[in-house]
Amino acid sequence: MIHDQAIPDLLALEANAALDEEEALAERLEAMEQLAFIYQVFRAGGRDTQEYGARAAALRTRLEALNQQYYARVRAWLRSGRATGDAIRELLDRYTSYGQADAADLHLDYEPADALVDGVLQLERFEGLATVHHRDIVHLEDTPVRVLLDLVDHVPLEVGDCFYDLGSGLGRVAVIVHWLAGVPACGVEIQPDYCGYARRLVESLGLTQVRFLHADAREADLSRGTVYYLFTPFKGGILRVVLARLQAEATHRRITLCTYGAVSLVVAQEPWLRPAAGAAPHEFSLGIWRSR
Repeated sequence: MIHDQAIPDLLALEANAALDEEEALAERLEAMEQLAFIYQVFRAGGRDTQEYGARAAALRTRLEALNQQYYARVRAWLRSGRATGDAIRELLDRYTSYGQADAADLHLDYEPADALVDGVLQLERFEGLATVHHRDIVHLEDTPVRVLLDLVDHVPLEVGDCFYDLGSGLGRVAVIVHWLAGVPACGVEIQPDYCGYARRLVESLGLTQVRFLHADAREADLSRGTVYYLFTPFKGGILRVVLARLQAEATHRRITLCTYGAVSLVVAQEPWLRPAAGAAPHEFSLGIWRSR
């Protein structure tokens, strides 16, 4: 029976002292997924397995508490001002397969690095709503951390650059790019609750070079940007207007546009942009485009 395997699996997890190590985040997350399944197995077993189900739930709760303690320590380190971009990169590299020899080039999955960032930024505390509705506005989704590691590896961000995230949601992308590259970053977000959360976030972290504009990207001031990022925040008519605005900005200076998701397929048709790699990227790889 399935219970016969679930019991030794639970006992093995209970005995695994390595899960208590502070930085064993990836291992704890994997164990928590396993425990969620084990709990459901015991719950379906009725009274005979209730005790084991309670033990699985208790262990999962304890592991989550350890995660929260780790997130709090990392958050305090980041707020202290002692964290360098290289040190932050080293931390994120522990929890992602990006850059490893056998890693896929496509960025399809969320990894422990994403759980770390979400926990440090306390994104689970957000309770707002999308209140601006339009058929061309796409629902909120988070860019995988590995996409942003790819971005800072392949887009030179130097003194004088300013990074813009168009459709910046809760602020995750702008904060991470600023942490890693050290350049000023600006998010543009039409949803007031999202923008409000992002502003409170950077204030709590003491990030004076990251700002968020509560604005429609069709109308926002984009004149300071040199590198722009789009994770399919909008489509259709809104996207066409925003791309036309970026084309106008490119008449004043060379710009770089980074894309991820379905928006890359649209950007590939823009004659004023050329793919930095020489060929149009896959929908779920990072697209890097230079103005001609």
